[in-house]
Formats: sequence, structure tokens, C-alpha cells
Amino acid sequence: MFGRERRSKRRVSLDISPLMDVAFQLIIFFAVTTTFLEQTGMQLELPESTTATAEETSPIEVSVTEDGTIRFQGQVVSVEQLESEIAALPATEKAKITVRADKDVSYGLIVKVIDALRKAGAEGLSLPMEAVEERQGGGSAGGNRGPPD
Repeated sequence: MFGRERRSKRRVSLDISPLMDVAFQLIIFFAVTTTFLEQTGMQLELPESTTATAEETSPIEVSVTEDGTIRFQGQVVSVEQLESEIAALPATEKAKITVRADKDVSYGLIVKVIDALRKAGAEGLSLPMEAVEERQGGGSAGGNRGPPD
């Protein structure tokens, strides 16, 4: 009666198997439900570059096709319409705009598009290009020749 009661020392343990199950289910859920940014359906031959780096494209995209057609978010626009469309965007969306142009588009048209974007307040412009491996031999197929006589 007055003796000491013996308490058994129980070891407390926590089974983390259910926790791991829930963590993996959350990972699978987010991986399946994530939406990925799709590129527009236009076929553009981007210019090639040996120094191109992979860069995240922005959701705001301007495309210029080989025939000089300008598309903003999939709709055909003129340079003036492009400027007004970009000016109407909130400042956060103007922070990064991707300009995708076919490699055969005239340089002058690209300059007009970039000018319109800058006038409208676009700050971060990205010009994606296809990365290619640098060719060995250091130059053209004809070798290192000087300018023609």
C-alpha cells in the first residue's frame, strides 16, 4: 500500500509513414495540376546563336512572322496597335516581354517593334534564339579569307 508504484517507462515514438504519404500525395497533386506556359502555334525559324542561353519566357509575347505580320497574344496587330495594347497593360506585366521573330524578318521591322514596346513603357525585352553548337574550324566553309578585291 505504501510502497512505491512502479511506473513503466514507455518510449514515445512517432510514426512518420503517414506524414510521408501525405507529402508525396501533395507533390503528385501539384505536379499534375500545374499549368505550363505554351508557346503560340506559329512556326517561326528563330535566329541561331552559339552563345544563346536558356531563359524563361514571359507570358506576354509579341511574334513577328517571316512575312512581317505582328501578333500580340495571338492576334494580328499593327505597330501602332501594339504600342497602345502594351501601354494599356499594368506595369508589372510590362516588366518582361518576349519578342519572337522569324530569322528572315527585316531588321528595320524588329527595330520598329522594339521602339513601340519601349515607347509604351516595356522595360525588360527578351529576344529568344535557337542555340546551336559552335562549328569547329573557326569560320566559314571557305576558310579565313580577307575581303574580296
